[in-house]
Amino acid sequence: MTKLIAMPNEINEIDEILVAVDAIVFGIRDMSVNFIDIELIELEPLVKKIKSAGKEVFVSLNKNMHNKDLKLVEKILKKCKKLKVDGILYYDVAILQLCHKLSLDLPLVWSAEHLVTNYHTINYWHKFNISYAFLSNEITADEVLDIKKNVTIPIIVQGFGYLPMYVSKRLAITNYLKFFKLKTSAKKFYLVKEEKKYPIVERDIGTEIYSGDILDAICEYLIYKHNKIDYVLLSGFGIEKDKFLRVIDLFKTVDDTNKETYRLEIENMFDNSSQGFLHTETIYQVKKNEK
Repeated sequence: MTKLIAMPNEINEIDEILVAVDAIVFGIRDMSVNFIDIELIELEPLVKKIKSAGKEVFVSLNKNMHNKDLKLVEKILKKCKKLKVDGILYYDVAILQLCHKLSLDLPLVWSAEHLVTNYHTINYWHKFNISYAFLSNEITADEVLDIKKNVTIPIIVQGFGYLPMYVSKRLAITNYLKFFKLKTSAKKFYLVKEEKKYPIVERDIGTEIYSGDILDAICEYLIYKHNKIDYVLLSGFGIEKDKFLRVIDLFKTVDDTNKETYRLEIENMFDNSSQGFLHTETIYQVKKNEK
C-alpha cells in the first residue's frame, strides 16, 4: 500500500489535511530546512493530535548541525522517542551518531535531498539501522522503481509541490535589501530568471530557494502504487489550502481511467506545473579539453 504524506503550508491547516492523508510531516524550528516548522513546545500536543487520529508523524531535523545545536538535538530526539514519532528526517550524520550514542532506537529517514540517488548508498546506510530513505527529486521515475527493487527499507518520494533547490546559511534577502538600501513590507519573495519565478524563504538559520515549477506526478503516482512505492509526499508549501486539499483528493481518487483528466485539472490550477526530472535523465558531461 502506498501512503500519502502531506506537508501543510501553514501549521493551522493541519486539521483539515489530516483527515485526507496517511501521515503528516513538519520540522522543528531552527533544526529544519524546506519544511513547515514548529516550536519544540508545540511538538507533544501536535504529535498526540495526529496520533489520536490514527495517522503517522514524521519530524524533520534535516539541517547541517553545529556543536551548539547538539544539546537541543539530544533533547528533541529523546522527546520524539517518548512520543513514538514514526520517522525522523535527517541530513547531518550527527543525528545518526547521537542516536547510537544515546541508544535511541528511532526510525531514521535518510533525507539528504540531492544525495539520495542510488540503492547502493541506501543499503550502506541501512547497515547503520536507518529505517527509510527519502529519494532525491533529481532522478527519473524509472530510477525510483529501480531503487525500490533493490532496497529492503521503505522509500519516500515527492509527488507534488515546489522542490527544494538550494539552502544557504546566509540571510540573502536581508543582505540584498541592506546592500541596495531598500525597504519593503512584502512577505513573499522570488528570484526571477529567464521568465521563471523561484520562491525564496528566509529564516533565522538561512535562506531556501525553491523550483520555479510545481511538481505534478499524479500520473506517475499510479505507477508508484502499482510498484508498491511506500510513501509519496505532497507538499503544500506556497499552495492555497483549498487548492492543496483538492490536489490531495485527486491523488486519492486517481485511476487509469481519469489520470489524464486529473493532470489537466492540476495544470489548470497551476500554470507552472511540470513533471520535473521524472522523465529527464540528468547527464554529467565533461567540457571539451577538460579532464
